[in-house]
Amino acid sequence: MDLITRLATRRTAVLVVEVPGWAATRWAVEREVRDRGWRPALSPADADVLVVCGRPGARLATAVDHVWTQLPGPRARAALTEPASAAGALDAALTQLTDRDAQRRDAVDRPDEPSPGTGAAERVEGEPTPSEPQDDEPPAFDDPGPAQEDDGDSDAGEPGDMDHGDMDHGGMDHGGMDHGGMDHGGMYDHGDMDMDMPMPGGIMLAGAGGNDQLPDPDGLDLDVLHLPLGPVLPSWPAGLLLHTTLQGDLVVAAVPEVLPADGAPPSAQDVRRSPAGRWDAVATLLALAGWDDAATRAARLRDAALDGELHQGDADRLARRIRRSRLLRASLRGLGELPDGDAHDRLLHWLDGAAAERTTTLGDVAELVTGLDLAAARLVVASLDLDTAHRTPAPAEATS
Repeated sequence: MDLITRLATRRTAVLVVEVPGWAATRWAVEREVRDRGWRPALSPADADVLVVCGRPGARLATAVDHVWTQLPGPRARAALTEPASAAGALDAALTQLTDRDAQRRDAVDRPDEPSPGTGAAERVEGEPTPSEPQDDEPPAFDDPGPAQEDDGDSDAGEPGDMDHGDMDHGGMDHGGMDHGGMDHGGMYDHGDMDMDMPMPGGIMLAGAGGNDQLPDPDGLDLDVLHLPLGPVLPSWPAGLLLHTTLQGDLVVAAVPEVLPADGAPPSAQDVRRSPAGRWDAVATLLALAGWDDAATRAARLRDAALDGELHQGDADRLARRIRRSRLLRASLRGLGELPDGDAHDRLLHWLDGAAAERTTTLGDVAELVTGLDLAAARLVVASLDLDTAHRTPAPAEATS
């Protein structure tokens, strides 16, 4: 490998897709990515490598194929089903990435425009439902979320000196997170749109007037936009596809469903209720909140727990640091309120080592995100720590 190639691959960006039931494999890949000095990709356009953890079912595989068309070249793809295969899968991906002949062939063979994908769902009374496929309506499957780049293990000093000075909340104000970094270019859901409307760059425009118009609490005439979130989305439950209807940046209706794996996942990967699973949930929520340093430390504690080497002192120090954060508390308070508390309460339960039974249904998800903006909705979903592998309730009707 020449010098230019080595420099180009030092910070390889990896987009990881978790199939429901393969959390342990995702954890192994994320750990290997971090140990190599690579970084997690925040969107298909940001990614060099696409890694699929598990065996996706037909619809989830279609979604993954659609996301693959959105990766720019040079690009590589890998798939694995066991945590022990993480290093080998990334080695193979790096070999693909640096194979100039293979990359030239890929560039010649790929279409000029990414495929809009295949339909994931029909609509209920004009809205998407998860129950009936529709071939002529192609919603997309990815949304990268807030743009962040985690450079890893930056030290913010002792917890006593910190009320999250190192926390990057540039676009965040209790769910008012800036979505300027959210690349929706791969989202296509045109079933209710006037197809005479111009589609710049293939990006859908909001519908105007007629049945597309919904009453606004402020009396404003805002158009609506149908936007799928997931199932390929960083810091997002595996296989979850949330069909949302937006008015401005607010979710006014939501229809969730889970795109399952191809068969039952291995029982050995049922680790989400373990200490490692709780620290993974903490890391996911902190990453979405913009606190990258604390999220990285939580992920390291997750990996230490998997190895049986979790030091309680390290866990207690990070937990105290998180509890003392006034900004994080203000950002999560009042979001996703359930009988057991809100998003911040659930975070504290994880830090206390509580392993409560997950009773949240997909219907609860639809109700909790309705009325929130996209950033707040993503925080709520992360705070629920949904186990999509072992709970497949009937999809909820659209909530408005």
